Amino acid sequence: MKTNETETVQSVERAIELLYCFTTRTPELSLNDIVKRTGLNRTTVFRLLSSLMKKELINKNAAMNTYRLGLPFIHFAQIVTENLDLRKMALPIMNELNEITKETISLNIIQGASRICIEKLEGKEDIRQFINLGIPYPLYKGASGKLLLAFSKDELIEEVIEGSGLTKNETTELKKDLLLFQEQGFAFSMDERIIGAFAISTPILNSQQQLIGGLSISGLSARLDNNKQLFIKAAIQSAEKLSAMMGYQKLGG
Repeated sequence: MKTNETETVQSVERAIELLYCFTTRTPELSLNDIVKRTGLNRTTVFRLLSSLMKKELINKNAAMNTYRLGLPFIHFAQIVTENLDLRKMALPIMNELNEITKETISLNIIQGASRICIEKLEGKEDIRQFINLGIPYPLYKGASGKLLLAFSKDELIEEVIEGSGLTKNETTELKKDLLLFQEQGFAFSMDERIIGAFAISTPILNSQQQLIGGLSISGLSARLDNNKQLFIKAAIQSAEKLSAMMGYQKLGG
């Protein structure tokens, strides 16, 4: 009985690993592609694909002999996104910020020891920064990640630093940045995570004065020269408005 249970759990883990092979850049994969990405043998991959196809979690393109995620994932995504209250509340404010700045606006949260973008509005300029939804980014790089880290508990900060691979000097600089961002209430970075790009990020807090996310503006550094202070002010006001909607009140207010 224990052996069967172990095999069942292993099959589930392998099926999940298989599903993670599909990305926005590789939405369609051949059997050989999946074998290479998972390291599993062809027989196991074929068996897993067949099981997932029965539940319509995987669809096969018979003409190309390739596989892609099935339609049920649209339903799953809808369940998740519709239950993200922060996302629902943030969208109107993000739209306003997008109109003011014409730059890409993103809504980020902490997941584990990483930053995840759960909503975005593309910039209105011809050349704009591209951000992936749901992809984990490090918390110790760029304004969007550092802002979240700056307003996090000390335990998470230490965990992230330990797993970052940063040198002693880099760690010292990171800690200085985190203290600065806490004091001024926003984070700014330029040419840090992506050369030629800037980011401004502000914290979203709840009624318990706890961080629940970050609101970011990002775009090309070349367009920032005459707009930096305007963008910072707009970002702070937007985050404060959203925080108030989530029940946040300034201490003594």
